[in-house]
Amino acid sequence: MELLKEIIVVYDVSQNKSRTKLFKALKNIGLQNIQDSVFWGRVNEAEKRSIRRFFQEHLDKETDRAFILETKLSSQIKLTGFGYGDGSQFDEELFYIA
Repeated sequence: MELLKEIIVVYDVSQNKSRTKLFKALKNIGLQNIQDSVFWGRVNEAEKRSIRRFFQEHLDKETDRAFILETKLSSQIKLTGFGYGDGSQFDEELFYIA
């Protein structure tokens, strides 16, 4: 079982205050902002639960949308991506402390 899972978080949040809070929370977890309202990175299960809990506690159920997608973007970005240079920011080695 993998300790870290690769995820993408996508959101559409109507209120600036909530959107800014979410942006900062995702950055604090260590995710990379790869597009407007799109984050990517590797997280453990507790961090993933923390993101879901943030959605429930801070986002408006009527107007906001967000989801977490488990992915293998790092293996695909070099083949199908555009505008990400050599894709090295998606390399797995960057997420391990020696």
